[in-house]
Amino acid sequence: MKHARLIMFFLIISFFSCEEDPQLNPETFTEFVVDISGEWKISQVTQNGTDITSLLDFQSFSLQFNYENGQPSSYIISDLTLPFILSQANGNWSFDDETYPTKINFSEGSSIGIEGAVLSNGKELKIKAPLGCDSNTYIYSLHKTKT
Repeated sequence: MKHARLIMFFLIISFFSCEEDPQLNPETFTEFVVDISGEWKISQVTQNGTDITSLLDFQSFSLQFNYENGQPSSYIISDLTLPFILSQANGNWSFDDETYPTKINFSEGSSIGIEGAVLSNGKELKIKAPLGCDSNTYIYSLHKTKT
């Protein structure tokens, strides 16, 4: 009799523990385009891990990323005299992937790598710029000054 009750108990538990998997509607998921619009200034520059920020006056440099209809569109650089990957003061730009970007591509044909995660409306952005020799790695730490 005890075995019958025990079997009945396990049958009841197994009956109630079998729930259907919840149905997910993929149409309700929304992937957002990363938004880094605004003006960015340089807070630090490293070359191969060595801080070189004090060697040049980076205060005059700013990089403005603009969006049009929620999509990356144009950029403006305030000072082309400083070492940076771009040689044109303005143009267009885009991400390599609008949801999970790892690079910023520019209309002049160059691109810069993004170090770490990019957050929409974030205040910090680190980019890896190839300047000159391939054995030199330049990391520009940017901070947002205006939206």
